[in-house]
Amino acid sequence: MSPELINTIGTIVGVLVAAFGAFLFAFWIAMGIWAFNDIRSRTRDWLVIVLAVALVLIFPLIGLILYMMIRPKATLADVYDRALEEEALLRELEETQTCHTCGVPVQEAWVFCPNCHGQLQHSCPGCGKLVRNEWEICVYCGTPQARVAPKPQLSTAPAPQLQPAATAPGQPARNPFRREAAPPPPPADIDDSSYRPARMPD
Repeated sequence: MSPELINTIGTIVGVLVAAFGAFLFAFWIAMGIWAFNDIRSRTRDWLVIVLAVALVLIFPLIGLILYMMIRPKATLADVYDRALEEEALLRELEETQTCHTCGVPVQEAWVFCPNCHGQLQHSCPGCGKLVRNEWEICVYCGTPQARVAPKPQLSTAPAPQLQPAATAPGQPARNPFRREAAPPPPPADIDDSSYRPARMPD
């Protein structure tokens, strides 16, 4: 082989090695930048951020795999969105009115509870508008309100009636409030040993 061909091959190999080394260096730097941005989106603790980036840079591939396994699952944006959803749910629950007797959700315009039939609102003596029973003053005119005690709900079920016992035709009806007399004791067994039939003459 001529020296010129050997120099050409050496130059090409050197360029390829340099390009591959530059690629590995760029990939190493990119892993560090990606790990830094990813861990910053998941925590604000700078000690955790530094340790995560150092793990990825010192152990390029193994460190990246370990970081993917131990990093926090939820990002700060996910935590913030979840907090907003919980706050909105709590605000909705606080705004939902309930019956002060049975706790069933009711609407603002209802005067009586459909579950326990208790009164939810009453007319203000000052302005005549509906005021909830648990309010101490009228929110429209400021008139103090007297506490309205919930009325006890009386049972509307009919009282059970006594049904007369069925009797045979031709017998008087039985009085359910009259105590029946005890039946007479059964007669004692009669000894048949002394009884002998009479013998008729031929």
